[in-house]
Amino acid sequence: MKGTILGFDPDTNSGAISGDDGQRYRFATIDWRGPGRPNGGMAVDFVAQPGGRATQMYPVAGSSDPAAGDTANIVYILYLVSLITGITAIVGLVIAYVNRGEAPDWLKTHYRFQIRTFWIGLLYGFISLLTLIVVVGLLLGIFTLIWWIVRCAKGMKQLARGTAYENPATWLW
Repeated sequence: MKGTILGFDPDTNSGAISGDDGQRYRFATIDWRGPGRPNGGMAVDFVAQPGGRATQMYPVAGSSDPAAGDTANIVYILYLVSLITGITAIVGLVIAYVNRGEAPDWLKTHYRFQIRTFWIGLLYGFISLLTLIVVVGLLLGIFTLIWWIVRCAKGMKQLARGTAYENPATWLW
């Protein structure tokens, strides 16, 4: 049966689907067969079990429109350009804050990841400056630069696929 995920709570590892038959079905993460995590608004194919339970859930190809992530992609690009210009990261941060409220669930994970990338990067950069007197600061600065680039590249890759960022709360990548 086909349906649409109404929502997913990562804390309880459970969610709900609205089936094409008009019924609601509950599911657990263990029933998910797709890459990443299930996200609200995602079209899925699943097996309806008695008692309103969904099992063997697969994402339907094209369920998330990668074109919807164009604004988030611009934020990643602004972050990368900021390595040269400096100021464009602030513009990207503002865009992420403004757009995260009305975005589909899968895209909200990218905006959350981008916002965290900015603030954690600022913290890492500040610590690098404080420890610059010691050689450790230079090494931490190089790590921060690589960390920033990897996070942006990984986010852009997920956006191109039209999938949510798997763990937007991570401190690494």
